Amino acid sequence: MALLCALLPAKAAAAQDPFVYVAMGDSYTSGPLVMPHDTRWVPQDCGQSMRNYPHLVNLLLHPDIFRDVSCGSATIDDFYRPQTGLPLGNTNAPQLWALNDKVDAVTVGIGGNDAGFVGDALDCIRAEPEGVGTQPDCVDQFVRNGVDKISQSIEQMRIKLGTALDDIHKKAPHAAVFVVSYPDALPDNRLACWPYVPFRPRDMAYLVRKFKEMNRAERSAAEAHNATYVDIYTPSIGHDACKPPALAWVNAVVLVPPSFPAHPNDLSFVHSAPVVARAIRAKLHMR
Repeated sequence: MALLCALLPAKAAAAQDPFVYVAMGDSYTSGPLVMPHDTRWVPQDCGQSMRNYPHLVNLLLHPDIFRDVSCGSATIDDFYRPQTGLPLGNTNAPQLWALNDKVDAVTVGIGGNDAGFVGDALDCIRAEPEGVGTQPDCVDQFVRNGVDKISQSIEQMRIKLGTALDDIHKKAPHAAVFVVSYPDALPDNRLACWPYVPFRPRDMAYLVRKFKEMNRAERSAAEAHNATYVDIYTPSIGHDACKPPALAWVNAVVLVPPSFPAHPNDLSFVHSAPVVARAIRAKLHMR
């Protein structure tokens, strides 16, 4: 019997201990407008969907305890401080509140707002195609004298994410931590689809490079701070915002199926959840 217990995973050997899964993150995790919303852990204006990937991972893994504290517009700072400025005026508690020494798995999907990617991408919207009008390509406002503003923001995000991962380990010392990438939001082949997604060809190519750079920074932070990187970008290639409804897993301005503009829809979460669940199972030797 002693030998059998030694061969079993820790949770199986100590069957009385509940399996606890906590999800943290921003709107790409919470899933605003992917109805219905869940308000058990966060306010309504966090836009947390009951069909986002953490909720679907919960259905796949059947943890004894599940908490999803992801919230739209969250930055890494909101892991530590109350998140204010939400659309309905509510406040979300610091996301680190959800962690303790009983937690077994933590997924983290954050960093895009710290890197300023969505806001910068919105600055690239152009009503006129390439070669028309006086408005310059947006890449010229981000790269000047050899200095790339977005790359600088991504590097700062990488450092902050690394610190946050260290603090997650301190709050949940027995947990396996997983950094979940961002899905393929823009065409991996860098080909523009103006006006469906109103970025000019040169700007689209630049934004795709920066998006991939952001995911590489997330991987780097995970590898340097004792976390497992979960790549949901690669499986989602070909399902970017330039694709029509039913093929796109990230919506553009056509919100079918429903989601916030430039955010994952239900199809994204349905396909991402098994990838995340497999990573957790493999790391924790779960059946």
